[in-house]
Amino acid sequence: MSNAFAGFLANRREAILQVLLIAGSLIALTYTAHQFVWRADLTENNRYTLASASQDIAQDLEDPVTVTAYFTANLPSRFGRTKEEFRALLQEFRAAADGNVEFQFVNPNESDEKARQAREAGIRPVTIDVRQRNQMTQKRAYLGAVFQYQDQREVLSFLEPGSALEYTIASSMQKLTQEEQAVLGVLQGHGAPALNEMTQLRDALKGRYNLQTVSGIDSTGVPANVDVLLIPRPTRPLSTQAALAVDQYVMRGGRVIFALNRAEANMRFGRSRPLDTGLDSLLQTYGLPVRADLVRDRNATAVRMQQQRGGFNVVNRIRYPYIPQVANFSSHPISAGLDQAIFRFVSSVDTTQVDTTASLTVLARSSEQSARAPLPASIRPQQEWTVSDFSEANIPIAGLLEGTFTSAFANSDTLSVERTKSPETKLIVIGDGDFIVNGSGQRKRRLPEGNINLLVNSVDYLANDTELISLRTQRVTSRPLMQIAPTTQTILKYVNVLVPIVLVIGYGLVRYRRNQAQRQRWKEEGVTA
Repeated sequence: MSNAFAGFLANRREAILQVLLIAGSLIALTYTAHQFVWRADLTENNRYTLASASQDIAQDLEDPVTVTAYFTANLPSRFGRTKEEFRALLQEFRAAADGNVEFQFVNPNESDEKARQAREAGIRPVTIDVRQRNQMTQKRAYLGAVFQYQDQREVLSFLEPGSALEYTIASSMQKLTQEEQAVLGVLQGHGAPALNEMTQLRDALKGRYNLQTVSGIDSTGVPANVDVLLIPRPTRPLSTQAALAVDQYVMRGGRVIFALNRAEANMRFGRSRPLDTGLDSLLQTYGLPVRADLVRDRNATAVRMQQQRGGFNVVNRIRYPYIPQVANFSSHPISAGLDQAIFRFVSSVDTTQVDTTASLTVLARSSEQSARAPLPASIRPQQEWTVSDFSEANIPIAGLLEGTFTSAFANSDTLSVERTKSPETKLIVIGDGDFIVNGSGQRKRRLPEGNINLLVNSVDYLANDTELISLRTQRVTSRPLMQIAPTTQTILKYVNVLVPIVLVIGYGLVRYRRNQAQRQRWKEEGVTA
Protein backbone atom coordinates (compact mmCIF):
# COMPACT_ATOMS: atom_id res chain seq x y z
CA MET A 1 0.00 0.00 0.00
CA SER A 2 1.38 3.46 -0.89
CA ASN A 3 2.29 6.01 1.72
CA ALA A 4 -0.50 8.29 0.50
CA PHE A 5 -3.22 5.70 1.16
CA ALA A 6 -1.59 4.71 4.46
CA GLY A 7 -1.82 8.30 5.66
CA PHE A 8 -5.40 8.59 4.49
CA LEU A 9 -6.55 5.47 6.37
CA ALA A 10 -4.55 6.14 9.53
CA ASN A 11 -7.44 8.03 11.05
CA ARG A 12 -10.87 6.65 10.18
CA ARG A 13 -12.70 9.72 11.45
CA GLU A 14 -10.57 12.00 9.31
CA ALA A 15 -11.16 9.76 6.28
CA ILE A 16 -14.95 9.84 6.75
CA LEU A 17 -14.83 13.61 7.13
CA GLN A 18 -12.87 13.99 3.91
CA VAL A 19 -15.31 11.74 2.01
CA LEU A 20 -18.27 13.75 3.34
CA LEU A 21 -16.59 17.02 2.35
CA ILE A 22 -15.91 15.75 -1.18
CA ALA A 23 -19.49 14.44 -1.54
CA GLY A 24 -20.94 17.68 -0.19
CA SER A 25 -18.82 19.72 -2.56
CA LEU A 26 -20.01 17.64 -5.53
CA ILE A 27 -23.66 17.99 -4.48
CA ALA A 28 -23.27 21.76 -4.02
CA LEU A 29 -21.54 22.06 -7.38
CA THR A 30 -24.26 20.01 -9.09
CA TYR A 31 -27.02 22.12 -7.53
CA THR A 32 -25.28 25.35 -8.49
CA ALA A 33 -24.78 24.17 -12.07
CA HIS A 34 -28.46 23.19 -12.23
CA GLN A 35 -29.55 26.62 -11.02
CA PHE A 36 -27.22 28.59 -13.24
CA VAL A 37 -27.27 27.03 -16.70
CA TRP A 38 -25.20 28.81 -19.31
CA ARG A 39 -25.26 28.05 -22.99
CA ALA A 40 -24.00 29.81 -26.11
CA ASP A 41 -25.88 29.95 -29.41
CA LEU A 42 -23.33 30.85 -32.09
CA THR A 43 -25.70 30.62 -35.08
CA GLU A 44 -26.15 33.76 -37.15
CA ASN A 45 -29.86 34.17 -36.31
CA ASN A 46 -29.90 32.54 -32.84
CA ARG A 47 -31.58 29.50 -34.32
CA TYR A 48 -31.40 27.47 -31.11
CA THR A 49 -32.52 30.17 -28.65
CA LEU A 50 -36.20 30.78 -28.01
CA ALA A 51 -37.37 34.22 -29.10
CA SER A 52 -39.34 36.39 -26.72
CA ALA A 53 -42.54 35.68 -28.69
CA SER A 54 -42.09 31.93 -28.19
CA GLN A 55 -41.42 32.41 -24.49
CA ASP A 56 -44.57 34.50 -24.14
CA ILE A 57 -46.68 31.82 -25.84
CA ALA A 58 -45.18 29.11 -23.61
CA GLN A 59 -45.63 31.13 -20.41
CA ASP A 60 -49.28 31.89 -21.24
CA LEU A 61 -50.25 28.20 -21.39
CA GLU A 62 -52.97 27.51 -18.82
CA ASP A 63 -53.00 23.74 -19.32
CA PRO A 64 -50.36 21.30 -20.57
CA VAL A 65 -49.71 20.90 -24.28
CA THR A 66 -48.99 17.27 -25.13
CA VAL A 67 -46.79 16.62 -28.15
CA THR A 68 -46.50 13.17 -29.70
CA ALA A 69 -43.66 13.18 -32.21
CA TYR A 70 -43.58 10.38 -34.78
CA PHE A 71 -40.04 10.03 -36.09
CA THR A 72 -38.41 7.04 -37.74
CA ALA A 73 -35.15 6.01 -36.07
CA ASN A 74 -31.74 5.80 -37.78
CA LEU A 75 -32.51 8.29 -40.52
CA PRO A 76 -29.85 9.93 -42.72
CA SER A 77 -28.15 12.90 -41.08
CA ARG A 78 -30.28 15.47 -42.90
CA PHE A 79 -33.45 14.06 -41.33
CA GLY A 80 -31.79 13.04 -38.08
CA ARG A 81 -30.79 16.66 -37.42
CA THR A 82 -34.43 17.67 -37.79
CA LYS A 83 -35.44 15.17 -35.12
CA GLU A 84 -32.76 16.32 -32.66
CA GLU A 85 -33.49 20.00 -33.29
CA PHE A 86 -37.20 19.37 -32.76
CA ARG A 87 -36.48 17.56 -29.49
CA ALA A 88 -34.14 20.34 -28.29
CA LEU A 89 -36.72 23.03 -29.04
CA LEU A 90 -39.45 21.11 -27.23
CA GLN A 91 -37.17 20.96 -24.19
CA GLU A 92 -36.70 24.73 -24.42
CA PHE A 93 -40.46 25.26 -24.64
CA ARG A 94 -41.01 22.95 -21.67
CA ALA A 95 -38.53 24.96 -19.61
CA ALA A 96 -40.15 28.27 -20.63
CA ALA A 97 -43.64 26.89 -19.88
CA ASP A 98 -42.58 25.69 -16.41
CA GLY A 99 -43.38 22.10 -17.35
CA ASN A 100 -46.61 22.82 -19.22
CA VAL A 101 -45.22 21.13 -22.36
CA GLU A 102 -45.06 17.35 -22.35
CA PHE A 103 -43.70 15.31 -25.23
CA GLN A 104 -42.81 11.80 -26.27
CA PHE A 105 -41.12 10.37 -29.36
CA VAL A 106 -42.54 7.30 -31.09
CA ASN A 107 -40.84 5.24 -33.82
CA PRO A 108 -43.67 4.03 -36.13
CA ASN A 109 -41.28 1.66 -37.91
CA GLU A 110 -40.93 -0.47 -34.78
CA SER A 111 -44.26 -2.23 -35.28
CA ASP A 112 -47.35 -2.28 -37.46
CA GLU A 113 -49.42 -1.09 -34.50
CA LYS A 114 -47.34 2.07 -34.04
CA ALA A 115 -47.39 2.70 -37.80
CA ARG A 116 -51.18 2.38 -37.75
CA GLN A 117 -51.38 4.83 -34.84
CA ALA A 118 -49.26 7.35 -36.73
CA ARG A 119 -51.42 7.13 -39.84
CA GLU A 120 -54.62 7.43 -37.82
CA ALA A 121 -53.18 10.51 -36.12
CA GLY A 122 -52.72 12.11 -39.55
CA ILE A 123 -48.97 11.59 -40.02
CA ARG A 124 -48.20 10.59 -43.58
CA PRO A 125 -45.07 8.56 -44.35
CA VAL A 126 -42.65 9.81 -46.99
CA THR A 127 -40.19 7.87 -49.13
CA ILE A 128 -36.55 8.85 -48.70
CA ASP A 129 -33.32 7.59 -50.22
CA VAL A 130 -30.96 5.80 -47.83
CA ARG A 131 -27.42 4.68 -48.69
CA GLN A 132 -26.51 1.34 -47.13
CA ARG A 133 -23.35 -0.60 -47.97
CA ASN A 134 -22.70 1.50 -51.08
CA GLN A 135 -26.24 0.86 -52.31
CA MET A 136 -29.09 3.33 -52.56
CA THR A 137 -32.36 2.02 -51.14
CA GLN A 138 -35.70 3.61 -50.40
CA LYS A 139 -37.24 3.72 -46.97
CA ARG A 140 -40.61 4.80 -45.63
CA ALA A 141 -40.04 7.41 -42.97
CA TYR A 142 -42.20 9.39 -40.58
CA LEU A 143 -41.36 12.96 -39.59
CA GLY A 144 -44.45 14.47 -38.00
CA ALA A 145 -46.06 15.45 -34.72
CA VAL A 146 -49.44 15.90 -33.07
CA PHE A 147 -50.10 18.74 -30.61
CA GLN A 148 -52.94 18.26 -28.11
CA TYR A 149 -54.33 21.08 -25.92
CA GLN A 150 -57.51 20.50 -23.97
CA ASP A 151 -59.92 19.13 -26.58
CA GLN A 152 -58.12 20.57 -29.63
CA ARG A 153 -55.51 18.98 -31.90
CA GLU A 154 -53.01 20.35 -34.38
CA VAL A 155 -51.40 17.85 -36.75
CA LEU A 156 -48.03 18.47 -38.41
CA SER A 157 -48.02 15.70 -40.97
CA PHE A 158 -44.47 16.37 -42.18
CA LEU A 159 -41.65 18.48 -40.71
CA GLU A 160 -39.48 19.55 -43.60
CA PRO A 161 -35.72 19.44 -42.91
CA GLY A 162 -34.26 22.92 -42.72
CA SER A 163 -37.61 24.57 -42.00
CA ALA A 164 -38.22 27.09 -39.21
CA LEU A 165 -39.07 24.59 -36.46
CA GLU A 166 -39.37 27.16 -33.68
CA TYR A 167 -42.02 28.99 -35.70
CA THR A 168 -43.77 25.69 -36.41
CA ILE A 169 -43.97 24.83 -32.71
CA ALA A 170 -44.90 28.34 -31.56
CA SER A 171 -47.58 28.83 -34.22
CA SER A 172 -49.07 25.40 -33.47
CA MET A 173 -49.40 26.32 -29.80
CA GLN A 174 -50.81 29.73 -30.72
CA LYS A 175 -53.45 28.14 -32.95
CA LEU A 176 -54.54 25.85 -30.11
CA THR A 177 -54.75 28.60 -27.49
CA GLN A 178 -55.94 31.56 -29.57
CA GLU A 179 -59.43 32.62 -28.56
CA GLU A 180 -60.20 35.15 -31.31
CA GLN A 181 -59.08 35.09 -34.93
CA ALA A 182 -58.77 38.04 -37.25
CA VAL A 183 -60.79 37.81 -40.47
CA LEU A 184 -58.90 37.67 -43.78
CA GLY A 185 -61.19 38.34 -46.70
CA VAL A 186 -60.10 36.94 -50.07
CA LEU A 187 -61.71 38.67 -53.01
CA GLN A 188 -63.37 36.28 -55.47
CA GLY A 189 -64.74 36.79 -58.94
CA HIS A 190 -63.16 38.94 -61.67
CA GLY A 191 -61.04 35.92 -62.65
CA ALA A 192 -59.28 35.76 -59.26
CA PRO A 193 -58.09 32.28 -58.17
CA ALA A 194 -60.18 30.32 -55.70
CA LEU A 195 -58.82 29.34 -52.30
CA ASN A 196 -58.24 25.76 -53.50
CA GLU A 197 -55.82 27.20 -56.07
CA MET A 198 -53.77 28.80 -53.27
CA THR A 199 -53.34 25.72 -51.10
CA GLN A 200 -49.95 26.63 -49.59
CA LEU A 201 -51.16 30.06 -48.56
CA ARG A 202 -54.42 28.62 -47.21
CA ASP A 203 -52.58 26.00 -45.15
CA ALA A 204 -50.13 28.58 -43.79
CA LEU A 205 -52.96 30.85 -42.61
CA LYS A 206 -55.41 28.15 -41.50
CA GLY A 207 -55.96 28.07 -37.77
CA ARG A 208 -54.55 31.56 -37.19
CA TYR A 209 -57.02 33.50 -39.33
CA ASN A 210 -60.66 33.14 -40.20
CA LEU A 211 -60.47 32.87 -44.00
CA GLN A 212 -63.58 34.19 -45.74
CA THR A 213 -64.25 34.56 -49.44
CA VAL A 214 -65.59 37.97 -50.41
CA SER A 215 -67.70 38.34 -53.55
CA GLY A 216 -70.43 40.57 -54.90
CA ILE A 217 -68.84 43.68 -53.46
CA ASP A 218 -70.23 45.81 -56.30
CA SER A 219 -73.65 45.55 -54.65
CA THR A 220 -72.93 44.75 -50.98
CA GLY A 221 -69.53 46.32 -50.41
CA VAL A 222 -66.70 44.77 -48.40
CA PRO A 223 -68.08 43.21 -45.18
CA ALA A 224 -67.40 45.28 -42.08
CA ASN A 225 -65.94 42.31 -40.17
CA VAL A 226 -63.02 41.90 -42.61
CA ASP A 227 -59.78 42.94 -40.91
CA VAL A 228 -57.53 42.47 -43.96
CA LEU A 229 -58.63 42.22 -47.60
CA LEU A 230 -56.52 40.26 -50.09
CA ILE A 231 -57.05 40.99 -53.79
CA PRO A 232 -55.22 38.18 -55.60
CA ARG A 233 -54.62 38.41 -59.36
CA PRO A 234 -57.89 39.56 -60.91
CA THR A 235 -57.74 38.79 -64.62
CA ARG A 236 -60.88 40.75 -65.48
CA PRO A 237 -61.30 44.43 -64.57
CA LEU A 238 -63.32 45.26 -61.49
CA SER A 239 -66.38 47.31 -62.23
CA THR A 240 -66.58 50.91 -61.09
CA GLN A 241 -68.92 49.90 -58.26
CA ALA A 242 -66.55 47.12 -57.13
CA ALA A 243 -63.57 49.52 -57.21
CA LEU A 244 -65.65 52.00 -55.21
CA ALA A 245 -66.37 49.28 -52.62
CA VAL A 246 -62.64 48.64 -52.21
CA ASP A 247 -61.97 52.36 -52.02
CA GLN A 248 -64.60 52.91 -49.32
CA TYR A 249 -63.22 49.95 -47.37
CA VAL A 250 -59.85 51.73 -47.35
CA MET A 251 -61.57 55.00 -46.38
CA ARG A 252 -63.02 53.20 -43.33
CA GLY A 253 -59.49 52.26 -42.28
CA GLY A 254 -59.47 48.86 -43.96
CA ARG A 255 -56.18 47.27 -44.87
CA VAL A 256 -55.64 45.78 -48.32
CA ILE A 257 -53.03 43.63 -50.06
CA PHE A 258 -53.06 44.25 -53.83
CA ALA A 259 -51.31 41.35 -55.63
CA LEU A 260 -51.87 42.35 -59.24
CA ASN A 261 -50.78 41.32 -62.72
CA ARG A 262 -50.36 44.20 -65.14
CA ALA A 263 -49.33 41.91 -67.99
CA GLU A 264 -51.10 39.08 -69.74
CA ALA A 265 -48.17 36.88 -70.75
CA ASN A 266 -48.13 34.01 -73.23
CA MET A 267 -44.81 32.12 -73.30
CA ARG A 268 -45.95 29.88 -76.13
CA PHE A 269 -46.34 32.79 -78.53
CA GLY A 270 -43.66 34.89 -76.84
CA ARG A 271 -45.83 37.96 -76.38
CA SER A 272 -47.29 39.93 -73.48
CA ARG A 273 -49.84 42.71 -73.46
CA PRO A 274 -51.21 45.13 -70.86
CA LEU A 275 -53.90 43.83 -68.48
CA ASP A 276 -56.54 46.15 -67.01
CA THR A 277 -57.48 45.32 -63.40
CA GLY A 278 -59.88 48.21 -62.85
CA LEU A 279 -57.82 49.23 -59.81
CA ASP A 280 -55.26 51.47 -61.49
CA SER A 281 -57.07 54.70 -60.60
CA LEU A 282 -57.21 53.67 -56.93
CA LEU A 283 -53.50 52.93 -56.69
CA GLN A 284 -52.70 56.05 -58.69
CA THR A 285 -54.57 58.14 -56.14
CA TYR A 286 -53.08 56.34 -53.16
CA GLY A 287 -49.60 56.91 -54.58
CA LEU A 288 -48.26 53.45 -55.47
CA PRO A 289 -49.52 52.29 -58.88
CA VAL A 290 -48.25 49.22 -60.73
CA ARG A 291 -46.60 50.16 -64.00
CA ALA A 292 -47.57 48.57 -67.31
CA ASP A 293 -44.21 46.90 -67.80
CA LEU A 294 -42.31 43.68 -67.13
CA VAL A 295 -39.18 43.36 -65.03
CA ARG A 296 -36.44 41.09 -66.35
CA ASP A 297 -33.52 40.02 -64.21
CA ARG A 298 -30.28 38.10 -64.77
CA ASN A 299 -30.86 36.37 -61.45
CA ALA A 300 -33.69 34.23 -62.81
CA THR A 301 -35.04 30.71 -62.63
CA ALA A 302 -34.62 28.13 -65.39
CA VAL A 303 -37.42 26.83 -67.60
CA ARG A 304 -37.61 23.77 -69.80
CA MET A 305 -37.52 24.71 -73.45
CA GLN A 306 -37.52 22.61 -76.61
CA GLN A 307 -34.75 23.53 -79.02
CA GLN A 308 -33.45 22.18 -82.32
CA ARG A 309 -29.89 20.80 -82.33
CA GLY A 310 -28.54 19.19 -85.48
CA GLY A 311 -31.96 18.25 -86.81
CA PHE A 312 -33.16 16.89 -83.46
CA ASN A 313 -35.50 18.42 -80.92
CA VAL A 314 -33.93 18.47 -77.45
CA VAL A 315 -35.28 19.82 -74.16
CA ASN A 316 -32.90 22.13 -72.33
CA ARG A 317 -33.17 24.16 -69.16
CA ILE A 318 -32.40 27.82 -69.80
CA ARG A 319 -32.50 30.84 -67.53
CA TYR A 320 -35.56 32.94 -68.25
CA PRO A 321 -35.17 36.59 -67.14
CA TYR A 322 -38.92 37.19 -66.90
CA ILE A 323 -39.21 34.74 -63.99
CA PRO A 324 -36.76 36.42 -61.60
CA GLN A 325 -35.45 34.97 -58.33
CA VAL A 326 -35.72 37.96 -56.04
CA ALA A 327 -33.39 38.05 -53.04
CA ASN A 328 -33.17 41.82 -52.52
CA PHE A 329 -35.47 42.48 -49.56
CA SER A 330 -35.67 45.37 -47.11
CA SER A 331 -35.03 45.09 -43.38
CA HIS A 332 -38.70 45.77 -42.59
CA PRO A 333 -40.36 43.10 -40.38
CA ILE A 334 -42.42 41.91 -43.36
CA SER A 335 -39.42 41.08 -45.51
CA ALA A 336 -36.45 40.88 -43.12
CA GLY A 337 -34.90 37.42 -43.15
CA LEU A 338 -36.61 36.27 -46.34
CA ASP A 339 -34.37 34.03 -48.40
CA GLN A 340 -35.71 34.43 -51.91
CA ALA A 341 -39.01 34.53 -53.78
CA ILE A 342 -39.80 33.67 -57.38
CA PHE A 343 -42.07 35.98 -59.36
CA ARG A 344 -43.63 35.26 -62.74
CA PHE A 345 -43.91 38.19 -65.15
CA VAL A 346 -43.71 40.76 -62.39
CA SER A 347 -44.26 44.46 -63.00
CA SER A 348 -42.60 47.35 -61.21
CA VAL A 349 -44.35 49.66 -58.78
CA ASP A 350 -44.11 53.41 -59.27
CA THR A 351 -42.64 54.92 -56.11
CA THR A 352 -42.45 58.49 -57.44
CA GLN A 353 -46.06 59.41 -56.70
CA VAL A 354 -46.23 58.79 -52.93
CA ASP A 355 -48.02 61.61 -51.15
CA THR A 356 -46.52 63.38 -48.15
CA THR A 357 -49.34 62.03 -45.97
CA ALA A 358 -48.06 58.47 -46.36
CA SER A 359 -44.73 56.75 -45.80
CA LEU A 360 -43.35 54.19 -48.24
CA THR A 361 -41.26 51.09 -47.57
CA VAL A 362 -40.03 49.19 -50.62
CA LEU A 363 -40.23 45.55 -49.54
CA ALA A 364 -38.64 43.84 -52.55
CA ARG A 365 -36.45 44.93 -55.45
CA SER A 366 -34.80 43.34 -58.45
CA SER A 367 -31.08 42.59 -58.51
CA GLU A 368 -28.20 44.81 -59.62
CA GLN A 369 -28.57 43.52 -63.20
CA SER A 370 -32.16 44.00 -64.33
CA ALA A 371 -34.33 46.12 -66.60
CA ARG A 372 -37.92 46.96 -67.50
CA ALA A 373 -39.72 46.21 -70.75
CA PRO A 374 -42.75 48.40 -71.56
CA LEU A 375 -45.89 46.55 -72.61
CA PRO A 376 -46.59 45.07 -75.05
CA ALA A 377 -43.28 43.21 -75.04
CA SER A 378 -41.61 40.20 -76.61
CA ILE A 379 -40.95 37.49 -74.00
CA ARG A 380 -39.51 34.70 -76.17
CA PRO A 381 -37.46 32.31 -74.00
CA GLN A 382 -35.11 31.60 -76.94
CA GLN A 383 -34.06 35.23 -77.06
CA GLU A 384 -30.32 35.92 -76.78
CA TRP A 385 -29.50 38.34 -73.96
CA THR A 386 -26.59 40.76 -73.67
CA VAL A 387 -25.23 42.94 -70.88
CA SER A 388 -27.08 45.97 -72.29
CA ASP A 389 -30.40 44.18 -71.72
CA PHE A 390 -29.84 44.48 -67.93
CA SER A 391 -28.87 48.12 -67.56
CA GLU A 392 -30.99 48.96 -64.47
CA ALA A 393 -30.75 47.96 -60.82
CA ASN A 394 -32.91 47.63 -57.70
CA ILE A 395 -36.27 48.06 -59.43
CA PRO A 396 -39.12 48.17 -56.83
CA ILE A 397 -41.64 45.36 -57.22
CA ALA A 398 -43.43 45.40 -53.85
CA GLY A 399 -44.14 48.21 -51.42
CA LEU A 400 -45.89 49.12 -48.17
CA LEU A 401 -47.79 52.40 -47.74
CA GLU A 402 -48.72 53.65 -44.27
CA GLY A 403 -50.68 56.84 -43.61
CA THR A 404 -53.89 58.56 -44.64
CA PHE A 405 -55.31 58.38 -48.15
CA THR A 406 -57.73 60.36 -50.27
CA SER A 407 -60.59 58.58 -52.02
CA ALA A 408 -60.10 57.93 -55.73
CA PHE A 409 -63.76 58.96 -56.18
CA ALA A 410 -63.61 62.13 -54.08
CA ASN A 411 -64.39 64.33 -57.08
CA SER A 412 -67.02 62.07 -58.65
CA ASP A 413 -70.33 63.72 -59.54
CA THR A 414 -72.15 60.52 -60.48
CA LEU A 415 -71.32 58.19 -57.56
CA SER A 416 -72.41 58.32 -53.96
CA VAL A 417 -69.19 58.56 -51.95
CA GLU A 418 -69.60 58.34 -48.17
CA ARG A 419 -66.00 59.00 -47.16
CA THR A 420 -63.32 60.95 -48.97
CA LYS A 421 -60.49 60.71 -46.41
CA SER A 422 -59.18 57.67 -44.57
CA PRO A 423 -57.84 57.38 -41.04
CA GLU A 424 -54.35 55.97 -40.50
CA THR A 425 -54.18 52.67 -42.35
CA LYS A 426 -51.83 50.41 -44.31
CA LEU A 427 -51.72 49.11 -47.89
CA ILE A 428 -49.38 46.64 -49.61
CA VAL A 429 -48.92 46.59 -53.39
CA ILE A 430 -47.15 43.72 -55.17
CA GLY A 431 -46.58 43.77 -58.93
CA ASP A 432 -47.36 40.07 -59.39
CA GLY A 433 -50.46 38.05 -58.53
CA ASP A 434 -49.20 34.63 -59.61
CA PHE A 435 -46.52 34.32 -56.92
CA ILE A 436 -49.05 32.89 -54.40
CA VAL A 437 -51.07 30.73 -56.83
CA ASN A 438 -50.41 26.98 -56.91
CA GLY A 439 -53.00 26.34 -59.61
CA SER A 440 -55.06 23.19 -59.92
CA GLY A 441 -55.03 19.84 -61.68
CA GLN A 442 -51.97 18.94 -63.74
CA ARG A 443 -50.83 22.58 -63.80
CA LYS A 444 -50.52 22.70 -60.01
CA ARG A 445 -47.03 23.62 -58.81
CA ARG A 446 -45.14 23.88 -55.55
CA LEU A 447 -44.15 27.42 -54.61
CA PRO A 448 -40.98 28.47 -52.76
CA GLU A 449 -41.41 29.09 -49.05
CA GLY A 450 -40.25 32.67 -49.59
CA ASN A 451 -43.34 33.42 -51.69
CA ILE A 452 -45.70 32.21 -48.97
CA ASN A 453 -43.72 33.83 -46.15
CA LEU A 454 -43.83 37.22 -47.89
CA LEU A 455 -47.62 37.12 -48.15
CA VAL A 456 -48.23 35.64 -44.69
CA ASN A 457 -45.90 38.23 -43.13
CA SER A 458 -47.87 40.91 -44.95
CA VAL A 459 -51.14 39.63 -43.53
CA ASP A 460 -49.64 39.45 -40.03
CA TYR A 461 -48.33 42.99 -40.25
CA LEU A 462 -51.60 44.45 -41.50
CA ALA A 463 -53.51 42.52 -38.83
CA ASN A 464 -51.12 43.80 -36.13
CA ASP A 465 -50.08 40.24 -35.33
CA THR A 466 -46.33 40.66 -35.57
CA GLU A 467 -45.12 38.36 -32.80
CA LEU A 468 -44.17 35.41 -34.99
CA ILE A 469 -43.02 37.20 -38.15
CA SER A 470 -39.31 37.00 -37.31
CA LEU A 471 -39.59 33.30 -36.43
CA ARG A 472 -41.11 32.34 -39.77
CA THR A 473 -37.95 33.25 -41.64
CA GLN A 474 -35.55 31.87 -39.04
CA ARG A 475 -33.99 29.09 -41.07
CA VAL A 476 -30.72 28.18 -42.73
CA THR A 477 -30.01 30.99 -45.16
CA SER A 478 -29.47 30.19 -48.80
CA ARG A 479 -26.55 32.06 -50.30
CA PRO A 480 -26.95 31.91 -54.09
CA LEU A 481 -24.01 32.64 -56.36
CA MET A 482 -23.86 36.21 -57.60
CA GLN A 483 -24.61 36.62 -61.28
CA ILE A 484 -21.67 38.26 -63.08
CA ALA A 485 -21.29 39.76 -66.54
CA PRO A 486 -20.10 37.53 -69.44
CA THR A 487 -16.87 39.55 -69.83
CA THR A 488 -16.10 39.04 -66.14
CA GLN A 489 -16.83 35.33 -66.54
CA THR A 490 -14.32 35.12 -69.40
CA ILE A 491 -11.65 36.97 -67.41
CA LEU A 492 -12.15 34.74 -64.38
CA LYS A 493 -12.02 31.62 -66.55
CA TYR A 494 -8.63 32.51 -68.03
CA VAL A 495 -7.33 33.68 -64.65
CA ASN A 496 -8.25 30.31 -63.13
CA VAL A 497 -6.51 28.49 -65.98
CA LEU A 498 -3.38 30.63 -66.40
CA VAL A 499 -2.54 31.78 -62.87
CA PRO A 500 -1.77 28.24 -61.54
CA ILE A 501 0.44 27.59 -64.58
CA VAL A 502 2.30 30.88 -64.09
CA LEU A 503 2.76 30.15 -60.39
CA VAL A 504 4.19 26.68 -61.11
CA ILE A 505 6.55 28.03 -63.78
CA GLY A 506 7.59 30.89 -61.52
CA TYR A 507 8.25 28.53 -58.63
CA GLY A 508 10.30 26.28 -60.96
CA LEU A 509 12.40 29.24 -62.14
CA VAL A 510 13.06 30.35 -58.55
CA ARG A 511 14.13 26.82 -57.61
CA TYR A 512 16.36 26.60 -60.71
CA ARG A 513 18.07 29.93 -59.99
CA ARG A 514 18.55 29.03 -56.32
CA ASN A 515 20.07 25.63 -57.16
CA GLN A 516 22.28 27.21 -59.79
CA ALA A 517 23.54 29.76 -57.28
CA GLN A 518 24.19 26.98 -54.74
CA ARG A 519 26.26 24.98 -57.23
CA GLN A 520 28.25 28.09 -58.10
CA ARG A 521 29.12 28.63 -54.42
CA TRP A 522 30.14 24.97 -54.04
CA LYS A 523 32.32 25.30 -57.15
CA GLU A 524 34.05 28.37 -55.77
CA GLU A 525 34.62 26.60 -52.40
CA GLY A 526 35.95 23.50 -54.12
CA VAL A 527 33.12 21.32 -52.91
CA THR A 528 31.95 18.52 -55.20
CA ALA A 529 28.16 18.37 -55.60
